[in-house]
Amino acid sequence: MKNKEAVCDVLVAGAGVAGCCAAIAAGRAGAKTILLEAGGFPGGTAVAIRHRHLCGLYPQNSGLPREILRGLTRFNPKSKFVRIGKLRAFYFYPQNLESVLRQLLNHAPNLTVKYNCPVTGVKREGSLITAVNAKQGKSRLIFKPGALIDATGGGKAIEFSGARYELSPKKSRQLAGFTFEVRELNDREGLLPIKVPYSLSLAEKNKKIFPYLRFSSFAYGQIKNSGVIKVNIPAQDKPQGERQARKYANLVNNSLRKTLPEFGKARISWVSAGIHDREGLRLAGEYTLTGKDVLGARKFPDAIAKGCWPVESWDQENGQKITYLKEKAFYEIPFRSIKSSDTMNLFAAGRCISADPQAIASSRVTGTCMYIGEAVGKKAAFFLKDEYTIDQSLQLKLGRRNKRQHAYRRANAPRGDPVTGSLSLGTRA
Repeated sequence: MKNKEAVCDVLVAGAGVAGCCAAIAAGRAGAKTILLEAGGFPGGTAVAIRHRHLCGLYPQNSGLPREILRGLTRFNPKSKFVRIGKLRAFYFYPQNLESVLRQLLNHAPNLTVKYNCPVTGVKREGSLITAVNAKQGKSRLIFKPGALIDATGGGKAIEFSGARYELSPKKSRQLAGFTFEVRELNDREGLLPIKVPYSLSLAEKNKKIFPYLRFSSFAYGQIKNSGVIKVNIPAQDKPQGERQARKYANLVNNSLRKTLPEFGKARISWVSAGIHDREGLRLAGEYTLTGKDVLGARKFPDAIAKGCWPVESWDQENGQKITYLKEKAFYEIPFRSIKSSDTMNLFAAGRCISADPQAIASSRVTGTCMYIGEAVGKKAAFFLKDEYTIDQSLQLKLGRRNKRQHAYRRANAPRGDPVTGSLSLGTRA
């Protein structure tokens, strides 16, 4: 089997919403870009789990998020911002998101997309990544990128590279999840979003189902007499595929058929393509975004994106817990949280950024990942286009305002946090 080699400016691993936005942004910035996706479609978890709401977006957007929302609206005029309790999210049809992303990827300049092409290894020399190995069918591919962006969600490229990373113990990680659709429901009352969790909670008390299945939720589907059930289960170190998801889906559906008349003839029409983690391996960046930063709406001089979604944790013992930011508050994500602390040309997007579990519980949502992805793509392209490194360029920009930044950091630094006179990318805040 002969190896095939390719040279590129920016290599993006993972074509979820963060990876797609990163690759498109890098290509538009003039960088020769290659996007690798282990699966056969773009959109990642948002498409695989068939999300129906894009969370973490602002009503007014620019750049790629705005293009994506406009594309979704063109496909279906019913796509729009809706209120979910205290929050706003963008309602859409999952299949339309895949179509919109494919269109944007196909029309992006300087961009090559390779599906069914997972990363299998990363080679580094000193503090630089020099090659990335991948496999597509029977072909072994070797890419020589100027910069690598890990947007895999699970941090595979980061792990292969040998760069520093963080990973919470399995017992303390947030619950993983998947969805499945049921049809032929006989519901005349419209109370299934309440009845389903209650029924599963009773089944758990009677020890008829696994304890964590009581955290499942129900929402009416986009087809008449259908519904979508979200199931939450403990995360595992190894990927859990569709076969495992279907096993849990059958357990939940069989339990509901025995206890709820509305589910008497219910059948499963589809199951997510695997079980997807909410928390996984995260880059050890030059700064780690914290839950305190998020809830305190902290701002940074080197901010690349902003987030407004609450901290939405899924605890293994207690299920979902939401901690809101103050009304109209938002936090910023610094450049140092997407750049590796020990590998010069390694960046992260999506769930792989440098953040603690509490911060990831907010920044991992789809809308925020779009903002981060677009910003990272531009930064990676910028890294290649200049003669000096991105660290030096940011230092030059910030050096003109050192006094003001010094005062800002003193006013915003947590107690016990050392404050220096300059804010280079190599300095921990």
